[in-house]
Amino acid sequence: MIPQSVAYAGLAGLKPQYGLYTAFIGSFTYIVVGTVKEVSIGPTSLMALLTFSYTKGQPIECVILLTFLAGCIELAMGLFKLGFLVDFISPCLTSGFTSASSIIIIVSQLKSFLGISVQNHSTFPAIQEIVSKVGDIKFADTFLGVCCVIFLLSFKLLTKIKVQSLTAKKTLWLLSISKNALVVSIMTLMAFIWFKSQGATPFKLTGPVPSGLPDFGPPSISVQFNNATMTVTDMIMSIGSGIIVVPLVAVLANVAIAKAYSSETVVDASQEMISLGLCNIFGSFVKAMPSCGAFTRSSVASSSNVRTPLQGIYSGTVIILALSFLAPYFFYIPKATLAAVLIVAAYGLVDYEIFGTLWKCNKIDFFMTLMTFVFGIVFSVELSIVIGAIFNVLVLLKSWSRPRIIIETQLTEENLKYLYIKPELGLFYPAADYITECIKKAHKKNPLLPIAVDCMNILQVDYSATKSIELLVKTYNKKSTGIVFLNVHNRVLKALGTILDQNVLILCQSEITSKTFSIRDVEDVEEAPLIRDERRFSVRKEDIRKGSLCSIE
Repeated sequence: MIPQSVAYAGLAGLKPQYGLYTAFIGSFTYIVVGTVKEVSIGPTSLMALLTFSYTKGQPIECVILLTFLAGCIELAMGLFKLGFLVDFISPCLTSGFTSASSIIIIVSQLKSFLGISVQNHSTFPAIQEIVSKVGDIKFADTFLGVCCVIFLLSFKLLTKIKVQSLTAKKTLWLLSISKNALVVSIMTLMAFIWFKSQGATPFKLTGPVPSGLPDFGPPSISVQFNNATMTVTDMIMSIGSGIIVVPLVAVLANVAIAKAYSSETVVDASQEMISLGLCNIFGSFVKAMPSCGAFTRSSVASSSNVRTPLQGIYSGTVIILALSFLAPYFFYIPKATLAAVLIVAAYGLVDYEIFGTLWKCNKIDFFMTLMTFVFGIVFSVELSIVIGAIFNVLVLLKSWSRPRIIIETQLTEENLKYLYIKPELGLFYPAADYITECIKKAHKKNPLLPIAVDCMNILQVDYSATKSIELLVKTYNKKSTGIVFLNVHNRVLKALGTILDQNVLILCQSEITSKTFSIRDVEDVEEAPLIRDERRFSVRKEDIRKGSLCSIE
């Protein structure tokens, strides 16, 4: 966690210590409020990227205030039980903007990897500037970065080596998960020896990191910046939409990780929101940047077979010890090494395989993922999230407003042909007119057939839907064909009772006979023979209100 925390702080445009502050407070807080043992709260590449996007060029107090406000919003979402909102965000959308973020991170780290200065922060302008400065590339930084990437990728593959000995397997696994710490330690030691013997290094170093823990205190409500005083209002205005985007993305990432690793338990998204909110609120009191769970750290915890969130005690304690005793040596960490760590980590988050799968599985999901990915790279991650979410909602609305409807002709036991209609989704106002029109069009092609509407999938109706049903009843009760409703649920039956002003035939089971369509009142029902224990009712408004009719609970 230490190498990544230092690297993520740099990605956010902050000094290394702020990443370490974020890591230890997240670990300790989640011990108390966390619910998923594998989740490890701390700085992440996505949070660092968003933090930099919304606070670049601003004082550190803006970052701390963003952490506090993000925590407050996450806590409020959890207290108001808004965890269900996470279910409306498609995994395809999450995959799209995560992959886009990974590409942006890789591009942003090329400057440190190549040892050059890049002023542009947008993806394509940054690439153009890097290409224009090819002649300025530092061989030492580049060579060191390439060596680190090779080291990291090689150690990542150690677990795939087939060995028989259990001890050898554990050793390879330990080396694989320790690759970041190993490469940073080795390169830092090399840089330290080089610096002490030569007085300088041919590659850029991280720079000084203060020792000890930060002062505990609430976020500042004003700060002196550029010879002017920034009030809390000014800082909020400078952060802008980040106050909403950062906590939303943090919640999505945290819940996704919790669901991925909690196969044995049900994840309470609202409780995870509360946990994450408290981690960020307490984090703002120790000068932390916005945080959430990370897949890389959680996968290590999962493979280590952790039993409770108390595993955070170990990681938090190690970070505090590092801040207390090792901070002076962080000065010698090569920037190219940290860039290599971030590049390899970001590359692992690019979900390039999903595009082929979605193309074969669902073209709409494919285009939504591709659109989110492209918008994230070309414009910004936050815009890709907004565009992707809008597209996601439109897809959901389309499925609700244009549900699939089964329309076919069937025969009773007496060989009477009738028109069988079954909507496959619930009946609410976006779909009410559409289903009504489908029934009318189907009956227009078969004008002599009676109609049977199977309501098995209609669990609830709103006012518009009941008005549409009323219109159908009035229309077809005037004709000799008639209309009946099958498998009506209790809530739907009560809703119909508030609006129907005439008799309508409702059957409790889907099997019907030719007698069904000849029934016109309650007396006829009593005289009609029962076949296979089938029950028929000629429903009147007052009967429905009494609740004396058969329905499906």
